[in-house]
Amino acid sequence: MRHSLPSRAFGVALAGTLSALLLASCSTASSSAVDASDEDIAAGVTYATEQLAKYESDPQFTLDAPAFDMKTIAGKTIFAIPTSSANPYNVAVDDESKLVAERYGATWVEYTNQGQPAQWTSGVEQAINQKADLIVLSQGIDATLIAPSLQKAKAAGIPILLTHTLLRGEPVDPAITDLISAYTDAPLSEANRLTVDWMIKQTEGKGNALIITSNEVPPAEAEVAAMQDELGKYCPACTAKVVNVPVADWATKIQTEVQSALTSDPSIDFILPIYDSMSLYAQSGIVAAGKKGSVEISSVNGTPAVLKIQQDDGIVTMNVGESIPWLAWATMDQAGRLLTGTEPVAEGAQATPLKLITADNIDQTGTPPAPDKGYGTAYVEGYEKLWGTP
Repeated sequence: MRHSLPSRAFGVALAGTLSALLLASCSTASSSAVDASDEDIAAGVTYATEQLAKYESDPQFTLDAPAFDMKTIAGKTIFAIPTSSANPYNVAVDDESKLVAERYGATWVEYTNQGQPAQWTSGVEQAINQKADLIVLSQGIDATLIAPSLQKAKAAGIPILLTHTLLRGEPVDPAITDLISAYTDAPLSEANRLTVDWMIKQTEGKGNALIITSNEVPPAEAEVAAMQDELGKYCPACTAKVVNVPVADWATKIQTEVQSALTSDPSIDFILPIYDSMSLYAQSGIVAAGKKGSVEISSVNGTPAVLKIQQDDGIVTMNVGESIPWLAWATMDQAGRLLTGTEPVAEGAQATPLKLITADNIDQTGTPPAPDKGYGTAYVEGYEKLWGTP
């Protein structure tokens, strides 16, 4: 096996060093492996393996909240603004949310954009002009960048729902607390720790990773910090480098960054994108560098297009999946509560779950993978019990 558990003092020191290395611009930062005993390395691998095992089964529905009549949202208009329509994960979640909204008689309007704050602002203004009943800011929008337009929406009496952007346990930014009516959080720090754990297990504690981030996405810094912390505590013989690629540049720069990194450091054996849609371009960089078969990807979200790569060629070896329909139903639970005048559920109550998708269970997601397969259907019965059926 290739990894280990360092002493607490060593772990804290290394984690601090790794955190200090993360840069805030289009840049890279690296950290070096340190001498570690075989016992420390083995302990880290054991820890990582135990963590991964906790997420192998279908998740259960745990939301405990007051029931309400979802049918009364019929005739309402929900105006959704995703972080970027170029991100297939954003599109997939919103497509599923639209299906749920329409099932209960509401209209879902999707605002197509390329991830620019000016476009998000324009979207909010369009929602106001169209007299929407609810605005959904979905999957990573930094709402602080469009606060003036959100103030206009509030003045127009339109509630704002922020989805899958705040990390679990993270509060809304004080600058926009009075502008956000409700939100659903995201277990992305936990998920990205698991991608590190997978690398620890796969490399037997001696991996060399390229972490790909997008610093302008609100949760990104904390997600990378969690990965660095996991490395610092449980992977002393590992090496990691961080590269930042803005969302708008994924399609044009991720392949080049990956290919360049693999060429300059042939010992890199893992690519860890913080969002799996980045893998669509990272895998091209691996192929272009001639490293297919020696470099793996593990990431987060469970986007069907990325699961297809995992299923077909094995470059992606693990995905920390989040059920896309489950996220959509969680979004619509909060949306329905706002539209019906019901109190939104409290922070963390939705607790949308995670599941490891590996070669052992990838076919459970469908052939080809589909959003509604691989996680069970506990959420459908759970939410219909709260909402009633249409």
